[in-house]
Amino acid sequence: MRLLLLLVAALWTGVAARAAEYPTKPIHVIVPYGAGSTGEAALRVVANVVESKLGQPIIIESRPGAAGNLGAAFVAKSDPDGYTLLLGATNNFVINQYLYPNMGFDPLTGFEPIGVLVELPFFIYASPQLPAKTLSEVIQLAKQKPGSLNYASSGVGTPMHLGGVLFARFAGVEMTHVPYRAGNQSVAALLAGDVQFYIGTVPGAAELEKANKLRILSSAGQKRAPTLPSVMSAAEAGLPNFEISNWWGLVAPKGTPQPVIDALSREFRAALADQSMKDRLLQINMVAIGNGPKEFADQMKRESDMWRDVIKTANITIN
Repeated sequence: MRLLLLLVAALWTGVAARAAEYPTKPIHVIVPYGAGSTGEAALRVVANVVESKLGQPIIIESRPGAAGNLGAAFVAKSDPDGYTLLLGATNNFVINQYLYPNMGFDPLTGFEPIGVLVELPFFIYASPQLPAKTLSEVIQLAKQKPGSLNYASSGVGTPMHLGGVLFARFAGVEMTHVPYRAGNQSVAALLAGDVQFYIGTVPGAAELEKANKLRILSSAGQKRAPTLPSVMSAAEAGLPNFEISNWWGLVAPKGTPQPVIDALSREFRAALADQSMKDRLLQINMVAIGNGPKEFADQMKRESDMWRDVIKTANITIN
């Protein structure tokens, strides 16, 4: 028994020593989407600062497939040593598990949360061809003609789709979902007048509104978004309690030593707290968040409970 205790103590001492020396080699961050995603763009900005503090390069790798599940599963099954991390989006942590029952991992228990790095604020847009010019008028029109208004998304089960479902619930209306294969296709449909409504992010929306290509009705949250502060919030526009965005969080495989998690959290939070970093991220329409492991874990639990209810109630499935 004494020998066993000594062996356990020696093993723990070795793990603790390696964690204290962390990092001693490059850190790989997996982004489970194709190259050029919004999360990857934000990570590259932040990683330049963090890697200089950690003294090791941060290598960003794209592993797309299965709505982000392939890359996430790869990280979940990687060695818990802090050298393989996942930068996932909202759906990777709080949505996909209710749409893809055979992912092979549980995002709520299969990772060690490090923190939400950034948020991509969503807005509520309408086609200028729609006679309603404000959010309240759109809701009133939808109530008068149930199911006549349609909205675009980048696919079934995406945050844009679920945002429309959540909007309909809070507004007390019925709308028709028109899924496209990608976000740029759904935006193109809105600009062409093929759909009347969209919840998400449209690059260059302010200029498009000036050109009468779309209307920005409000932010998709209870507060004004820093990316377009002149646009009123959903609460101001007449839809209290409605809130949706697309955030990107950093996690490590389950069992990664706490000192490693703490080191990563500390450096990323410090980088994101810097005003110049916040300004740089705003230039690419991202908002710095930089919360800690506990806050991230609480957020995942809270939002996953909400989306589980939304998906179940609306009977949303992936064919």
